[in-house]
Amino acid sequence: MRHIKEYDGLRGLMALWVLIGHWAATIYLQFPWPANLGNAYAVDVFVILSGFAIATLVERKRETYGIYIIRRVLRIFPVYWFYLAISIALAWVSVDVWTNAAGGEAAANRLQISIAALDNFWPNVISHIVALHGVVPRNMVPNGEYAFLGQAWSISLEWQFYLIAPLVIGLGARAAGSFKACLILIIGLFVLSYVSPRFPYSFIGRYSAFFAIGIATYFLLNVGIPYLAHRKIAIAAIALLIVTALVLLELPAVLPISIWIIATASILASGQFGLSAIAGFLRWKPIQTLGLMSYSVYLSHMAVIVLGMLALEKAGITSPYLHAALLLIITLAGTLIISIASYNFIEVPFQRLGRNLATRPQAAE
Repeated sequence: MRHIKEYDGLRGLMALWVLIGHWAATIYLQFPWPANLGNAYAVDVFVILSGFAIATLVERKRETYGIYIIRRVLRIFPVYWFYLAISIALAWVSVDVWTNAAGGEAAANRLQISIAALDNFWPNVISHIVALHGVVPRNMVPNGEYAFLGQAWSISLEWQFYLIAPLVIGLGARAAGSFKACLILIIGLFVLSYVSPRFPYSFIGRYSAFFAIGIATYFLLNVGIPYLAHRKIAIAAIALLIVTALVLLELPAVLPISIWIIATASILASGQFGLSAIAGFLRWKPIQTLGLMSYSVYLSHMAVIVLGMLALEKAGITSPYLHAALLLIITLAGTLIISIASYNFIEVPFQRLGRNLATRPQAAE
């Protein structure tokens, strides 16, 4: 199956949603809807995308676990460490910014997290460097999953998934014809559901169903649909899969999974129900460019918001509407500039290195 550019575009839109949500929770204006615009739902879509992407990688590349994990490390850690270092350097500034903020729905919570990050400085630094802050129990390190680089709670979640994904995907591929594999998966889900409440929000057990939807979509598109005679049947099959997941996951999962349904259906339903227009939008060059830089955009924007808040505070700008407008301009422009730089000078070189490492054994043979 072709590389699915629509999913690249979807990733870019979700990164933009998270950015706008964090800006909305920072400004001094209040609205009759969630302060952060429900941007946690965008992360849910990211998780589904990761399930799909890693299933694609594991099934198509057939790499050794060592090569696979080295490539994952080179993909996520260099730019993550870059923005983590910036965020740690800004930790004391963040305390002052959120203490002096004249409003903003998230200011009090962010102040509490910033103070807790400094109170448990070294445990937070160490757990963040290895991206396992999402498995440290809350009673050991309060608010540890959100310390320094708040949005990086999902990076820990992704890393946990990457570590076990080849095993899980392998079991999933065999579950249909192997009672033992099916039993191991079921027992694993029960164990995760039991222990998850004892761990932070970014513990993988809380998101296993979303990863599973992404993995299942990969197998549906690459195994199930080739056996279906008509595209309408394929769309119905995807809808049936997701509706089943909605029933299992209950109401909070409706929005992110509906987004996934629409994006996936638009890929398959060329010329049907206007969905091809959605696919065209997701393939639009600016959206594709945003998708390429989405990881840098996701990691960088909170540091830009903190610096923007500091600049506006020093300038004495407290008028809610002017403050909101200027902070949005600073956030969008600053995030775009730094993301272009980190994508081109950090992400791309290390991705290239990972690809070279993966092809060397094949070239030697």
